[in-house]
Amino acid sequence: MMSIRNILFTLLAMFAVADPALALDPPHDSSNSIECLNCHNLHNSLGDALTSVAGNANLCQSCHVTGGTATGKPFADADQARPGLALPAGMAAGGTSHRWDAGPQGRVEADSANTSTGTVVSGGAYTGHTIQTYTILITTAGDTGTAQFEWYLQIGGSGVADGSGTTGTNVALGDGLTLSFTDGTSPSFAAGDTWYLYVVADLATPTDPEMLARLEGDGVMCSTCHNQHSQSKTPFDPLAPAYGGPGTGEGRHDQRIDNNTEQMCKDCHGARDVSVSSQGSHPVGVIVPTTGDYQAPSGLPLDAANKVSCLTCHDMHFNGASNGQLLRINNIQTMCTECHTLASGAASHFSTSAAEMWPGGQYGSSYPALSDAGKVASCANCHYPHGWPDDASPATDYSLLAVDFEESQCYTCHDGNPASSDIRTDIQKASGHPLAANSGVHDSAETAVVNSATRHVECNDCHNPHEAESRVSVPGASTSPRLASSGPMTGVQGVNTAGNPVATATYEYEVCFRCHADSTGKPAAPTPRLYPETNVRTEFTAKTSYHPVTKVGATTANGDMPSLINGWAANSITSCTNCHNSNSGPAAGGAGPNGAHGSTWPTLLEKRFDTNDPSTYAQAKYASCFSCHSASNILSDDNKSFKEHKKHIQGEDASCNLCHDPHASSNDRLINFDTSVVTPSGGKIEFIWGGAGSGSCQLVCHGKNHKPKTY
Repeated sequence: MMSIRNILFTLLAMFAVADPALALDPPHDSSNSIECLNCHNLHNSLGDALTSVAGNANLCQSCHVTGGTATGKPFADADQARPGLALPAGMAAGGTSHRWDAGPQGRVEADSANTSTGTVVSGGAYTGHTIQTYTILITTAGDTGTAQFEWYLQIGGSGVADGSGTTGTNVALGDGLTLSFTDGTSPSFAAGDTWYLYVVADLATPTDPEMLARLEGDGVMCSTCHNQHSQSKTPFDPLAPAYGGPGTGEGRHDQRIDNNTEQMCKDCHGARDVSVSSQGSHPVGVIVPTTGDYQAPSGLPLDAANKVSCLTCHDMHFNGASNGQLLRINNIQTMCTECHTLASGAASHFSTSAAEMWPGGQYGSSYPALSDAGKVASCANCHYPHGWPDDASPATDYSLLAVDFEESQCYTCHDGNPASSDIRTDIQKASGHPLAANSGVHDSAETAVVNSATRHVECNDCHNPHEAESRVSVPGASTSPRLASSGPMTGVQGVNTAGNPVATATYEYEVCFRCHADSTGKPAAPTPRLYPETNVRTEFTAKTSYHPVTKVGATTANGDMPSLINGWAANSITSCTNCHNSNSGPAAGGAGPNGAHGSTWPTLLEKRFDTNDPSTYAQAKYASCFSCHSASNILSDDNKSFKEHKKHIQGEDASCNLCHDPHASSNDRLINFDTSVVTPSGGKIEFIWGGAGSGSCQLVCHGKNHKPKTY
């Protein structure tokens, strides 16, 4: 005679035959000593679907726990993901498993110190654009309808309540969310008690009928994604021998629907199903290029079509990182460089020695400070893989998956904290590169010559954040051009002396030539000249006389350049930053950063250079020139180059600039008169060099007519 147990098992088996969807595949079959009655009771069942345990996750965990029947794959509530980006102070990130207790309405957790007997649950669907924590604080004790509460935002919050209300049912919280308060023992809610509502962006209720039919409240549960009776669906499982093939078999994850092309992931996270980053998230469903700045990953799996999948980076259970982000690799830089080759080499941004991390948005972005040690010197300091919204326009994400606009992102660190260099202060000086004039228009794919419809200069025009290296050396006398192939300008496009674009500039001047040479739309020269010129490339390469920026000067005999000091000689090569540099940097005797970012002196000069000051002569007025040229030599009575220097400069306080062009001239000796001061004599403004120490001028200057005057 059959036992009651066998009769029940037979009945359940009959149901299984009648409905193939209830067939038992390994490991949930008798081959593992698991029978229907391990999970189901026909009578007096504690849960829905005749389950022997109430709650879907509780039922699964009756076996999937350490020491249980499925001890090899244990799950505990503490394993559920808790990302750290929006956690209140004192809460730790963690978790290696996709959550099985949340949905678009988020999840509510009570503070461990609460004494309230009432409960709080969330409803609705979060419409915000970032991961977020709402802190709900009871301010007035009482039962539902009497108790008052306030709520605070973790990201973008200021410590001042973002909202308040009276406890009740479906109380509007904002961003599509509601709260419902349920009484316990009166008074149900104690003043000072706190609940936390955690929500994530871009999450929706599943639409697939198989998944939609298996929700617990408004949230997912284990059986939303897993079919405990069948393994017939095709998984994302590149390690399975039959990956992509039909049939059943142990180790195929008991999936509710196929997921070989992310069908399951995309059903809830469809907003992140994009093919280009401009759509607000890291691309999926794309082939990884194997040229340029990309390579095929060796430690991350691609899908069956060899494309990037959500599961390329994320692993839903037992993932390699326990930081709540479900990442396969804990170190973000290691993960990103699986495919991206940019973050490599000696670039300062990827040096762990400084152990610097994003300190939190300072100039508009709400991207919070990072504290996860796995993100030190990583891509996560500047990029968020699922897009970060512009606070001023939340429906729009920052470009290139960045966490702020270009300049503001750079300033957040380069304002003296955490980076020691305060570039922001320099940029804001009276004379500086006008970064704010056309913000946000730089394009990494633009041509080397900055010649777009909106001419611009932005941080990335001169610095490649993925390759820039630290360099603390001060510009000085040299016999070779200052390099851009190492240091802060490493990896930047340039224009060479022939006017041809180069993918990677070798010399500093090649970077400067991007804007100051053949680019159109340049402003007029600050001083009107006899021989006008705004193309510095042709100035330094094709003029009769020139400061030796791209090549040794036209005069190479040391005896013909007696005024040079501080290591400079006739065969020296100078650089743009020898003259155009921060007035508070080391080369100027200060503690600020090097670089042509900004200066208090006009035309972004490192040191003072007055161009037309009628006041009494002072050597400091021409400090820029006297850094390389000896004032005592030039102003001596027996100066061999031009004996009238002393009379003009010291006696009449005539600026060097009135006669000499600091860049170059079509005439000898850099003679290129300032025509706002120098006017024609007999219809001519002319200088004729007669060799060392001799020449003639025909012009009118300061009311004096040289018609002509020889020396």
